[in-house]
Amino acid sequence: MQAIPRHRRSTHRPERVRARRPRRIDRRRFALASLAAALLAAGTVATTTAAELPVSFAVAGTPFTVTAQRLEATGATQFASFRRDGGGTRHAAAVVGIRSARISGLCQSAVAHTPLGTVTLVIRSGSGDPVRAEDMVLDLTRLTGNMTFSSVEMGRDADTLDSSGITGPAGTYGQQARTLTIDNLRLNAWSLAAGTFSLSDAGMSVRRGEHPCA
Repeated sequence: MQAIPRHRRSTHRPERVRARRPRRIDRRRFALASLAAALLAAGTVATTTAAELPVSFAVAGTPFTVTAQRLEATGATQFASFRRDGGGTRHAAAVVGIRSARISGLCQSAVAHTPLGTVTLVIRSGSGDPVRAEDMVLDLTRLTGNMTFSSVEMGRDADTLDSSGITGPAGTYGQQARTLTIDNLRLNAWSLAAGTFSLSDAGMSVRRGEHPCA
């Protein structure tokens, strides 16, 4: 009988490939970069229709500031309500709905206090074309400026408002106007949402410390 050769086991062992250790990341830079991204996301407006706007989403715990040389709006409504932040706290707010607006000299600033320090995000519109906003909703805590209304209706049931497409709870005070103009506008708001929000030649900056719009 023919002998069948036996295969010898290989004594060669494959070399182990050492995994490269990831480079250490500067936690401070990473945190500030993440914060800037979060603030930018907070300032970005969703492109949905007014009927789909999530006007009851949880808001941040600190209002942001908006200033403008002039706001010209068509179709404006207003009523009182509350907004909840991420911790469940309710904040009183004046809900303002605007069908269409043109805003000149816009500046928006959001200040965030973090364990690493205070950071301010500022967004400014260009000096040319005004900002265009459609189907806009703001939850305000304060508004100042020189205001002019036309075709005003005050004391109307908030559930029957029809100027901007935004209505409030039945039986509560509401008011609306066909047009609204505000010069030297300054407001503090919990939130802003819009169907469209268009800025031409806009600029954004992130700085350490508190640097709100003047």
